[in-house]
Amino acid sequence: MATWWANLYDDLLADMLLARSTSQESERTADFLVEKLGIMPGMRVLDQCCGIGSLSVPLARRGYEVVGVDQCEAYIDRGRRAAEAARARVELHAADALEFVPERPVDGAFNWWTSFGYLPHDEGNARMLRRALEALRPRGLFLLDFMNVPGVLRGLQKDVVLRRATPRGEVVLHRESSVDLARGTLEKRWAYFLPDGQRRSWPSSVRLYMPHEVARLLAEVGFSDIEMYGDEQGNPLLLDSPRLILRARRPA
Repeated sequence: MATWWANLYDDLLADMLLARSTSQESERTADFLVEKLGIMPGMRVLDQCCGIGSLSVPLARRGYEVVGVDQCEAYIDRGRRAAEAARARVELHAADALEFVPERPVDGAFNWWTSFGYLPHDEGNARMLRRALEALRPRGLFLLDFMNVPGVLRGLQKDVVLRRATPRGEVVLHRESSVDLARGTLEKRWAYFLPDGQRRSWPSSVRLYMPHEVARLLAEVGFSDIEMYGDEQGNPLLLDSPRLILRARRPA
């Protein structure tokens, strides 16, 4: 299980996709998280699959006690440096989100930017949701950001090319996507073209969970009061909504 992510989630992907293009982008997402989690400064929050701390650090700067976890140690190191530069106190752990539960319970938790669904079976993917449930205080809220599969399938972009300035110069990313109907997965091939002429390529596979299937998994691990949104403005989920965002509560 570790092999695919260890290759895919490297500094290239972080520079291309995880680093926010503007601070305003992260702040808008932080606004949404604060509102929908119903949290106040001083409360404790879990950033499950936190990456390089793109959301952990802005929330910590607002006065929240943030705990972040990610299995990529290089991302955690980068997040710690970002927190230090921002003079924000963040507790970041290099650990598997399928197993990690903070030592003390949190008031709210979130999992953002499609960090869920990469195992081929429901039981494995549900483990991550169960860890979020176990981390929360009774009545605490969890937000899960996932792709809106109906819209993705209807408007599937088989080839996407991104160009971005990175510390190593301009990098070009060519992402090829295909659907494996037999397995129910979205298959991607990530090819990076570096300024020095190098080419790196890695695959990924994520489950094509329909909205009701994600809601079912949340309910099966113990969440209640499950709601769905279609974007970070809190609009209703529609066929062509850009995202699937679910909010669920740990029962009392």
